[in-house]
Amino acid sequence: MFTVPATKHAVTDEFGTVLLSDLPSGSYEIYANLTGYGSGKQVVRVSPDSLKPVAIEIRYGVKTEFIPEIELILPSIPANFAPNENVVFSFNVIDKDSRPEEINVVISSDLDGKLLETKPNSVNNVKFETSTLSRGLHTITITATDKDNYSATKTITVTTTAPSNITLESANKTSQDCVLLKWQQYKTADFKRYEIFRTNSPDIEGQLIASFTVADSVEYLDKLPPLVNETYYYIRVSNAEGQYRISNKIKVEEPAGKIYHYSITDAVHHPTEPILYIVDNAAMKLRAINYVTQKEINSIGLQGSVGDIAIGNNGFGLEVYVPNNGGFIYVYNANTLNLVTSIKTGLDTRCVVTNGHGYIVASLIPSPWWEQPVRTYSRSTGVNISGNGDYEGDRLRFIPNTDKIISISRGISPVDMEYFELNGSGEILSHKDDSYHGDYPLDPNIFRILSNGEFVVTGQEGAVYSAANTMIYKGVINRGAPNFSDFAFSNNGNIIYAGTSNRNSLQVVKYPQLTRTDEILIKGYPKFLFNFQGKVISISRTSQYSDAYVFEQISIE
Repeated sequence: MFTVPATKHAVTDEFGTVLLSDLPSGSYEIYANLTGYGSGKQVVRVSPDSLKPVAIEIRYGVKTEFIPEIELILPSIPANFAPNENVVFSFNVIDKDSRPEEINVVISSDLDGKLLETKPNSVNNVKFETSTLSRGLHTITITATDKDNYSATKTITVTTTAPSNITLESANKTSQDCVLLKWQQYKTADFKRYEIFRTNSPDIEGQLIASFTVADSVEYLDKLPPLVNETYYYIRVSNAEGQYRISNKIKVEEPAGKIYHYSITDAVHHPTEPILYIVDNAAMKLRAINYVTQKEINSIGLQGSVGDIAIGNNGFGLEVYVPNNGGFIYVYNANTLNLVTSIKTGLDTRCVVTNGHGYIVASLIPSPWWEQPVRTYSRSTGVNISGNGDYEGDRLRFIPNTDKIISISRGISPVDMEYFELNGSGEILSHKDDSYHGDYPLDPNIFRILSNGEFVVTGQEGAVYSAANTMIYKGVINRGAPNFSDFAFSNNGNIIYAGTSNRNSLQVVKYPQLTRTDEILIKGYPKFLFNFQGKVISISRTSQYSDAYVFEQISIE
């Protein structure tokens, strides 16, 4: 609290009161200032031998300019320094009614006493450096007094018991979309722990992802970096006194791999190369992506509403088959994505499959719906070979290395399963419905068959059936909370790798017991899984409901 004209100034007690005594008679403006909040004033006339009470309302955001104002620049807070480390103090002192040379500045420590008495320079700045602060926790007080003898103070806490500086030297992406960190070894005897932090903003405190208590451990591999456009890493070292020091931060772009902002409704894998063919429904494109090089090789525009696609070689080289609701199956060269030919079905076509035996099987929506909704077509001539089936728009899958098909219905309730047996020319020889008719879980969109043709696994529950004309229900995976999104298998079929839509993981399931024995945490939420050369390839959402994806490679053998 202070007066204009200048007389005395004082600090209130804990009740917000103060006594200004022995003031000369006259009229005064009485000012009160609450640092960081605001100020207020009252006008009073002082008479001899009288006591005049004054109540002052502090107004938020209102500043007084009659006392010096101290603006701290350095040190940064928290001000943690090692013993004998150079500490730089820098601050501006501004006073409306006093020139810099009329302001007296004192810097003092509660441990070391007065450190400096000086005046601001011509641009109102005071800068002071010292490396002689004693070891301990210092309360540094900065006091600025103007020509009217009004003072302002600012206090900061400085510790000289912190660890010495630590440097994060590198944070580099690896070929497996991990991030390898390397940092400078801390060699002072007071070492206690390294902690590795990761943050998506350089201005926000990071997430602790690992820690080490061995001083010569100076590398860390982040195997599950976040699915973001960029992230930052830093190291925090702490010492035996419980103090810590933070390293520099290093930015890593797309740390978990390239992010693709696509709306992926279906995908197939190249039989021999690390290439995925995806249907980007939002852009209406078929895209070919090499997930090792993280590059899109080709893309081509699609027509109409696209169904479930297939890939195969039916004597014309590797091709991608794309059905649509306009009554066609479009055939694209897998290497160039050039349109090779089209097969006219004349009906809304929802799914195609092939086994490379020269024919293509399509799931259609005829009118009436029971009129041969599953039909086969010659790849060479496009001629309809045969037809059968009970339900329109089924999801079809070949039992691998056979001319037999399992289908799951999409257009009826309850959901049903069917079995088809064909000959090598694509003629449908027999057809059979399952005997359960909805008693157990079925899902046409979550549906895989083991490579040796032993069983089918389907649905978010993980229901297992024999892949034969009996379609015997074998049981359901003991899943707990996870919901399954897709499945891949070990080469011997003893392990089911079940992707989860509500957890970034692959659940490891033992067959035939159908018990989960482990889980593999991955970066995203898997939507489509493929087994390729001893790895599970996952097309993963970056978040649970996102239309942004990454391609992950998870070693399993």
